[in-house]
Amino acid sequence: MKQKISIIIIAILSTLFPKCKYIGGYDIVKGSKAIKEIKEKITSYSSIGTLYTLSAATTSFTCPSSSSATIVKEAEPNNTYKYANKFDFLSPTQSTRLQGTITTGNSDYDIFYMAVPSDTTYTKFYYKGVKSSGACGININSDGSELSNDTTTYNNKVTRYIGDVRTDKVFSQEIKPSEYIFFFCNTAGDGISYDIELSLTDIGSSSSSTDLSSLSSVESTLSSFTFGPTVFEISSGIDKNRYYTQASLDECLKKIKTAVPAASLLDSYNYLLYLKCGAASYTPVNPYFVAGYECKLQEADWIQIGDFGVLP
Repeated sequence: MKQKISIIIIAILSTLFPKCKYIGGYDIVKGSKAIKEIKEKITSYSSIGTLYTLSAATTSFTCPSSSSATIVKEAEPNNTYKYANKFDFLSPTQSTRLQGTITTGNSDYDIFYMAVPSDTTYTKFYYKGVKSSGACGININSDGSELSNDTTTYNNKVTRYIGDVRTDKVFSQEIKPSEYIFFFCNTAGDGISYDIELSLTDIGSSSSSTDLSSLSSVESTLSSFTFGPTVFEISSGIDKNRYYTQASLDECLKKIKTAVPAASLLDSYNYLLYLKCGAASYTPVNPYFVAGYECKLQEADWIQIGDFGVLP
């Protein structure tokens, strides 16, 4: 009997207001309640990105390597500093690999070099041996004078020895504009091939730990209850004083269950690229904005209060 009365009331109101109609059955929700429920889910779902960031920042994070590298092969004669094989300064988008073979141990020397541009903004490069650990060493010359040195012995007044290139660890080396970086390869054995990877960003897995205090405040801001939720309300367009169908809210919650964790992980990945791999900038992916984009709630044409329908 109660249900029949409700149907009659709705029918009468529909006659009085022909341009209005009821959508979504009896299940509706006020905007303020919908916003609160969605925000709670965003906070829960985005925690996976925060955990990933904290875990990777304090343990290890594998920086992506370029699918293609610039290959520089040794070309004779290159057995003194004067005749060292020159190669271009490193590219920010891909690594460079130096490759060659020591044909006769202790008598065949392969020397390469690159000049650091005078206007460079890069302050370090990374290096690692792909094969033949210890076959090559690195020397840094301050003034380019070694390019007139027709021997295999460097001038220690203007050139300093950095260390050997190893296959078991990634090293980094600080550089300054207008310096000359030499790679000196020689072994005791015959027919030993070497392969060195050089990059302006970290190579492979970094084993160094990062102090949590170095985590950008931007990361915490994106997960806060100030900036994040404000972006959500703007991007979703949900009015806290209006009413929406429960069905559209359910569909929204279903979508963000997948979208928010994915956005949170992508945001964390971008941040770690900036923090650990020397990326030029950090590009945020705000999970609140993504949720707002996914959640376009359908406004109810009637507001159901108990058994009675009234206009919103």
